[in-house]
Amino acid sequence: MNKTVVLKSILWLCLGIIFILPVFLIIMNAFKPNNDILTSFISFPKSLYLENFSEAMRIMNFWTVFRNTLFVTVCTVIVASAVSFMSAYGISHLPQKTGDKLYTLFVVGQIIPFHAVMIAISMLSTKLGLTNTHLGLIIFYSGFYTSFGVMTYVGFLKSVEEAAAIDGAGPFRTMVQIILPLVKSTTVTIGILFFLWTWNDLLLPSIMISDVNLRTITVNLYMFKSSTNAQWNLLIAGLVVSMIPIIIIYIVGQKHITSGLTAGAVK
Repeated sequence: MNKTVVLKSILWLCLGIIFILPVFLIIMNAFKPNNDILTSFISFPKSLYLENFSEAMRIMNFWTVFRNTLFVTVCTVIVASAVSFMSAYGISHLPQKTGDKLYTLFVVGQIIPFHAVMIAISMLSTKLGLTNTHLGLIIFYSGFYTSFGVMTYVGFLKSVEEAAAIDGAGPFRTMVQIILPLVKSTTVTIGILFFLWTWNDLLLPSIMISDVNLRTITVNLYMFKSSTNAQWNLLIAGLVVSMIPIIIIYIVGQKHITSGLTAGAVK
């Protein structure tokens, strides 16, 4: 075997170990009592201490916050993906100058950090009566994500539109019969990214949700850390349980991510 290939394989293996090590340490310590974690974070557990998970889920009120998070996340993915697609489809039908200006507005929206509009969002949600509602989270999440969705869709849609126009298809028929099947990879990619971003977000729910029964997983994890006086075994166990859905989603859809982003960027 070529020495270069061997060296590259060893290098990639080392990089893979480095990237997976934090996840491995988190999972490993989820099965250890708190004293063992404080004594040696990198040591293997002496036995599988499963009480961490049951106690963490009880204190977190896990199933309630899980339902809240799943509802907000799924609704956000559906709304944000649909709005992104229709916006990009509309932009691709506009005259070039007008379409380019609208596209630029979406790009600018992508580069504005959340912290710059955090206070304005809090005031706006209060005036509109969206505080302590899942609807408010869905609306604001969808608004934030649409700029990225439009950026991903536009380049791909323009190239497909040209091919469809040659066949004499009208705008509506093009969108339903031609565009939707062709943007499957891009749509799955955007949906997975929107799911991960929404599921893992802490800032927006912590600003808008104060009702204990409406909290999402990340907020309860944060509050859980404070309420348990840094009992790391319970915090880590709760973190591992909350990671399971996004790991499953990512594994199932990972093959679409690269192809979807590449299609939107290259075309």
